Amino acid sequence: MHKCVCINQSILSPAQLDSPVQLCGRYPSRIIKGDVTTVYSDNTVDDCITRCDAAGFNYAGVEYGDECHCGTGYATSSIQAAPDSDCNMSCPGDPEYTCGGSWRIQIYKSPALPPGSWTLEGCAVDNSTSPAFQNPVHANFSSNVDIVEDCMDYCGHWGYGWAGIENGEDCQCSLAGLFLGAQIVSMDQCNVSCPTHYGYNETCGGPQRLMVYEYDA
Repeated sequence: MHKCVCINQSILSPAQLDSPVQLCGRYPSRIIKGDVTTVYSDNTVDDCITRCDAAGFNYAGVEYGDECHCGTGYATSSIQAAPDSDCNMSCPGDPEYTCGGSWRIQIYKSPALPPGSWTLEGCAVDNSTSPAFQNPVHANFSSNVDIVEDCMDYCGHWGYGWAGIENGEDCQCSLAGLFLGAQIVSMDQCNVSCPTHYGYNETCGGPQRLMVYEYDA
């Protein structure tokens, strides 16, 4: 199932909600732009997301248990969140989970990036006084994988357009990318070998040095 993080602020803007991680907001309904609504007697969160994805919509919402909403964004400039307790109707296809409520909708955003490729941008200083990425998300992988490819795949899957690897093990993803004024240094400083068993040499950043990749669609 897509990861869902419930939002519980009183007022949220679309910019705050447009996170590549699956954000689930519980809001008064009719806020999805271009809303196409279908009723399914076996509705689930997963099935609704799958149906919306297949129809080319990157937003999905479940409401009133059996309603699946698909759209292209948010239809209003500010969104009033509802209490979690308002989303109290079980999904008919999987009663373990809730599918919104009466005039309450749970919204999911499809995170995948459009087709494109990753470009190496350079080696950046990354420490507490001079961080490289804005609001990075960190991930670690086992030592028997191609960490460069896996890191880029991971970031891309969750919709992040920037990826970086530090000190051979720390994969970082960012939506906003490098800080303005981030220190770009010689590639020689990103000299830690990647922990890979694929028979070729690759470097994965260095101590406080981030190997930076940007996604081009």
